[in-house]
Amino acid sequence: MNASENYFTMEPAENISQVLEQNINNTNSLRTHPTVEEYYENMTAFLSLAIFIASLLTILNISIFATTVSRLRRHLDKPLLGPSIMMVGLYPIISVAALVTILVPYSWFVCHTVMHVMFMVGGPVFRTLLFRYVGSEQNYVKETAGEAVQLNTPPCCCCCLCLPMVVPTKAKLCISRYMVWQMPFWQGSIMLVMNILYYRDIQLYRQVMFFFIPFIVCSIVLGVWSLQITVRMITKVRGDYQLRKKMFCLQLVVMLCKLQYLVLYDQLDGIKMGGEYPINHTVYKQTIINILILVEMVLVSMMVQSAYRTPVQVQIDEVNKEKEVTRI
Repeated sequence: MNASENYFTMEPAENISQVLEQNINNTNSLRTHPTVEEYYENMTAFLSLAIFIASLLTILNISIFATTVSRLRRHLDKPLLGPSIMMVGLYPIISVAALVTILVPYSWFVCHTVMHVMFMVGGPVFRTLLFRYVGSEQNYVKETAGEAVQLNTPPCCCCCLCLPMVVPTKAKLCISRYMVWQMPFWQGSIMLVMNILYYRDIQLYRQVMFFFIPFIVCSIVLGVWSLQITVRMITKVRGDYQLRKKMFCLQLVVMLCKLQYLVLYDQLDGIKMGGEYPINHTVYKQTIINILILVEMVLVSMMVQSAYRTPVQVQIDEVNKEKEVTRI
């Protein structure tokens, strides 16, 4: 007697109970992230410790941010102050997103999108900051007197060897600006659609998510390439501003919050963690990844604090000394 014959010989009550149980199991297999109630009702010692550590790391990151902003306000004029504060503010926001992911696992995709948005926003802001270091795009063209710029910079250094050097003009700088500004609009639209699909129809999301990846990758490559070219241009006239270090700190957002996240998400599948739903393997895996991101964001924030020590436009200490001498 096969399985179908066994099914039809069962009592109606048994059929209904098996169907209901199968539906519940299918729902749990799709909804790998527990609700808030399920999460806190089944809290484990590991998750409690993770929440405590994540909270401390987030507070530490915010403290570093506050210290950095205090110094920027004392040493920068208004044209540079706004973009600089926005750049150093990316990392505490990422820390808060990682903390929220640990506190509310079901919100992981929204929080992951917030991390991604920080790079999309940081790109145009950083480009604006670069040209404010030299006044404006027009001032840069005048200051460099039409000096040619190489295009073979990462991440397109290998495939752009045949491209000739380009003399910056108003039109070419406009193209460079569009290459950076397309990131928030293009990737923002894609991430919005992916969030709607994930929380409305997760099966459809899993079917179409791979079709969005090439568009996101191409958008990131174009934006980073334009930023690298701009950094190389401004470094020639402002070489003491640690521009490459600042650019590296921005790129770490993509490398740590996107590439590392995807790599570890697959690698940790080989390690058995957690138990049955609701505190399952996925919850443990994402908790570990986000704790790692929080630790890295603290280190990156310290690097950012060092990178944005220059330029110093307002020497507060020297001004105070001059005032004291005048009074004497």
